[in-house]
Amino acid sequence: MSSQDFKDWESSGQIDPLMLRLLQKKYEAVRRGESEPAIKQRKLGALYAAFIGVGAMVMVMLLGVIRGTDVDQILLNSCRSLLVFCIIGFIAGKIAEMCVHQSAKSMIYEMLRRSENSASPASGDSKIE
Repeated sequence: MSSQDFKDWESSGQIDPLMLRLLQKKYEAVRRGESEPAIKQRKLGALYAAFIGVGAMVMVMLLGVIRGTDVDQILLNSCRSLLVFCIIGFIAGKIAEMCVHQSAKSMIYEMLRRSENSASPASGDSKIE
């Protein structure tokens, strides 16, 4: 693979240029023998857990206030819902993270496979009679 492959991919417009630049930097660093550059990744499990859990907690608090429930009961129910929905959000976030990583891997492998196929000469295309 060469830098020309990355330029070809970028000019085709099918792949995000930022993704290509990150992939190219990583590839060049590996070729030079350097360790892989650090790429900041957000953990979707923690994000989903935080948003879904806090959202559920707020909803339970609002419902408790609207219904006129005791403060102790509102806090107890909201803490329970926070814990339950944080667990649900964490599991959903982990599943989403696995799907995103698998999709990115398959896209990169497909790009590499296409570049290798286009670089190798096609044999048997012309028949001599």
